[in-house]
Amino acid sequence: MLRYIIRRLFLLIPVLLGVTFLTFALVRLIPGDIVTRMMGVTDANNPQTRALVLHELGLDRPLLEQYVWWLGRLLRGDFGYSFLRHSSVLSEILRRFPISLELGAFSMLIAMLIGIPLGVLSAVKRGRVLDYAARLFSLFGISAPNFFVGTLIVVFGAIWFPGITTLGYVPFHQAPLQNLERMFWPALTLGIGIGAILLRYTRSSVLEVLGEDYVRTAEAKGLSPFSVIFVHALKNALIPVITAISVWTAFLIGGTVLLEQVFTIPGVGRLILSAIQDRDYPIIQGTVVFLSFCVALTMLVSDILVALVDPRVKFT
Repeated sequence: MLRYIIRRLFLLIPVLLGVTFLTFALVRLIPGDIVTRMMGVTDANNPQTRALVLHELGLDRPLLEQYVWWLGRLLRGDFGYSFLRHSSVLSEILRRFPISLELGAFSMLIAMLIGIPLGVLSAVKRGRVLDYAARLFSLFGISAPNFFVGTLIVVFGAIWFPGITTLGYVPFHQAPLQNLERMFWPALTLGIGIGAILLRYTRSSVLEVLGEDYVRTAEAKGLSPFSVIFVHALKNALIPVITAISVWTAFLIGGTVLLEQVFTIPGVGRLILSAIQDRDYPIIQGTVVFLSFCVALTMLVSDILVALVDPRVKFT
């Protein structure tokens, strides 16, 4: 297994190099001008002022030279400095990443509490009212964009439940209950969508396993339905569900941009969105590379977990 992990880590090198190149190139295609954002329209139209600012930011050099210079700093662990915030990019990311991590973990917990039990019940009660209700819920959860659901929660929550605060963020160490109260609503918004997907995965997997010979043998021995489902069937049925959970966990690492904006949560998603609006290239580039590395590690952990759960999977 150690050899497999080392090989996968080495495979991250070309992937991350590709991410750095694409990020650097695509960021330069964003319409707008950092000089105008920093100096204003009047000063930005002054050729001498523009040339001075571009030189100080290192943006007057050829693009290939800028890329190589930035890549060299990345290899030394230096993500650079923000053009507008005048602070280290890595410090900005690390300050906000725990917030996004909490939101993602809370969302996945809600998704599993929704998707797995409902998926099992839907499979067991196949063709009945509960099955149709669960499938209808999954259709809504998959179809409705999370920012739309989040907007509905914010708007109608303010109208119908004015005493409940849905916007903003409070650090957990300062006020745990307020933190959970405010993080619950964006986490629920994400959890509904991912939970609907897990529901479908769980339902399909459980239905497939229930048709296996060993499950029919357990039923023929007179075992209780609870024992047949939760002792014999569910362990094997959850293997594809674990894979789906891992994939969507990787999505949650960088997929909360719009939702953090809707609920005014100062996480990494909101950081990168504001950086795009400000044309703050170091923040955009550093955040994308950092999140890409986190996603790659998450997928590696996912493969290891699946191999540990399913003995048929080999480390190759």
